This record gives sequence, structure tokens and C-alpha cells, in this order.
Amino acid sequence: MNSKILSWLLSLLFINLGMHAQTNYGEITLPDLMKKKQQGDNNMVIVDVRTNGEFHDTVSRGKQSNIGRIKGAINIPVQDFQQKTAEAVKQLEPYKDKEIYLICSHSYRSRSASRILLNNGFTHVNNVQGGMTEWYRRYDELAPYRENFLEKGILYNNISPEQLLDQLNAGKKVLLVGVRNPAQFWFDSFNLKLYRYYPLFKNTVYYSSADSLKILDEAQKEKGRPIVFFNLVNNGAAELAEWLTRKGVTNASYLVGGANLFYEYASNKQSKGSLDKIFTSQSKIHFITPVAYCKMSGGKNVQMVDLRHDTIFNKINSGVKHDYRHLKNALNFHAAKGASQFEQEFADKSKDYVFISDNYDGMQMADELTRKGYKISWMIGGLDRWEWYMNNVEDFMCNDLLVEK
Repeated sequence: MNSKILSWLLSLLFINLGMHAQTNYGEITLPDLMKKKQQGDNNMVIVDVRTNGEFHDTVSRGKQSNIGRIKGAINIPVQDFQQKTAEAVKQLEPYKDKEIYLICSHSYRSRSASRILLNNGFTHVNNVQGGMTEWYRRYDELAPYRENFLEKGILYNNISPEQLLDQLNAGKKVLLVGVRNPAQFWFDSFNLKLYRYYPLFKNTVYYSSADSLKILDEAQKEKGRPIVFFNLVNNGAAELAEWLTRKGVTNASYLVGGANLFYEYASNKQSKGSLDKIFTSQSKIHFITPVAYCKMSGGKNVQMVDLRHDTIFNKINSGVKHDYRHLKNALNFHAAKGASQFEQEFADKSKDYVFISDNYDGMQMADELTRKGYKISWMIGGLDRWEWYMNNVEDFMCNDLLVEK
């Protein structure tokens, strides 16, 4: 080969390798980041890309977003990275030679900001997996760092799924209060669909925010019994926990993540038999997490059924970090076809069918099929949640099941 051509090809190779390196930010867990802070690592800066209200715990509408901040973190909202890129990048110029760790609430916005920094010449960029909610998902693991490194600006208590699960398993008499307000936002309509079939806490009372005086009277009667609020439809749970605290009730807490994420956390930790002691089933649908499916996916009698339209099932979908099509060995059946058509195409009732959807379309069909003798499981969160596990849970064992481009 001509030496000039060879030299040119090698140059292209090195350029491409360099460009590829620029598109890959680092990953770190929150426990590992806190360990670095505890060890006094000075070659680092933490950038929180949530809104100013979230960062300072001053969100007034939707107070469930007030979950604290890491001491010493810099707040540059992701909107600034996206809309005022030059100004946002300039703020971090003094730290360009340091390790930069970006964090948000769930590790979606921080990934967007990480890519923007890489595209603007920063090379020491790291995303904090799972975001600030990891303080509550991995509560015990992060306990050694909470006092020194977690600041909060709220009066009431935030309680983690781990704390509540421990209390319930220990038989502690917790008053669970579900808050149902009129549907107002687009996602409220999804929750209304979900909670027709989703397992609900046992021994729970339900109120709306308008029932605040009734709730205060109930709380005063409880005489120190732990009261845990969670949202079902719309907001209001954290707001009520704060209102009670201002009224002198010191035992009110907000459940971070709500009932659905608590169920997801608990089902990853416990057997179905143990869950049945805490939850009341509203249908015969079995709700499972990606972790649970990972454990059962090796079974010969398990069939994944993707309920999305075939045009979506077969196209490349843009995820937060991965571009993907569907899960391996999944068969496509559009939910709009209905239960009768499903019976024709999937006549074998001895199989365990696992339904996956990007919304709750098909849940009514799933319920109808269980009444006809089918064993139906529903994948919580769909492929979006599957990708979240891939991106943020380092011991997730089924990364290879997602069919990427």
C-alpha cells in the first residue's frame, strides 16, 4: 500500500478514536462519589443540574421533588446547558482540569449535561448513576455519609422505601395515607389506569388535599404513630406532610418515590409471599421488575410479548444512553388487537406471558386474559425502566437482553 495512503488512513483512525472517546462520559455510583468526598479528594467538583427550586428544596408545587442536595455542589440547571450553553460552560472553565461529576434526580438530565460538556471540550466528565434519589433507594448503604454530605431545606421527613419496608416487616403500626387529588396533568391519566390493577398498600386510608382538617384530627389521635404519606393521583402527599409538621405533628413523613416505586423496590428484595402481607392485589396480573424478569427469563415456559405497535417494535428507539429496538426473544402483539385476537395467536395457557409496554395500554386486556386462565405478568416501567436499570444499577445482570441497533 502507498505510504501516503497508509498514513492518511492511520490519521483517520486516530481522529475517529479520539472523537469516540469524546462521546463517552464516565460513570460513578453515589456511594463511590461520597467515599471520594469523605477521603478529601480535592480534584473534583459536583454539579447539580436540577432546577434552582429542586436544589434548594423550595419547590412549592410538587414538593416531592424536594429531596436535598450534596454539600458543596454547584447548581447549574440543565436548561442552562441546553439554552445558554456558552454561559453554563464558562462557569465550569475553572474546573476544566478537575473531575466533574454531574447529578440530577434520576440520572436523566445529568446525562444530557454530560454530553454537552464533552461536546465543548471537557474530558473529565462523569455521570452520577441514579441521581439524588439514590439517597433513598440505597438508604442504608449511604447512611455513613448522610450527616456530613446531605443537606436539606424541608421541615417534614422524607422516608425511603428501605426504611418503610423495614418498619412494616418488623410489624410496626404505620399509618399509611394515600393522597388522591383530581387528575390534572397528563401523567395523572396514566396513574388512573395503573391503579385500577396495581397492588395497593393494606390498611391504608385515602384522602385528598382538601381533607387536611380531617387528616390533622386523625394525626392528633394517633399520638406519635408514624404517618407516611404517598401520592396516588396528582401531588399533595409531601405538601400534607409539611402542613402537619407546621401544625406541630412531628411524626409525618413523605414516602420518596410513592407507592409504585415502593412496590418495585420491595419486589426486588422480597418474595411474592412476603409482598402479599403488605399489599392487596386488585387483579390477577403479576407485576414484575426487570430484576425479576432477569431471574425468570431462562425458563423455557416464559414468553415476552411486546405490546407496542409493530412500527415502534421494529424501529430504533432513542434511549437515554442506549439506542434499542426491543428485548431478545420478545414477540410483537399490538395491544389494540385485543384479548380475542391474543387468544388466537397465543393459545397455550400453560406459558408465563410477560407483557411489556411503553405506557399502560393493554392493561385492561391483560386483566381480561387472566380471567380466562392466562398467567400474565406486567413489566413495570417498560423498556424505559429496563434501560434505567442498565444505566444505573451496576449489578443488573441482564444488560445483554436489550436488542440495540
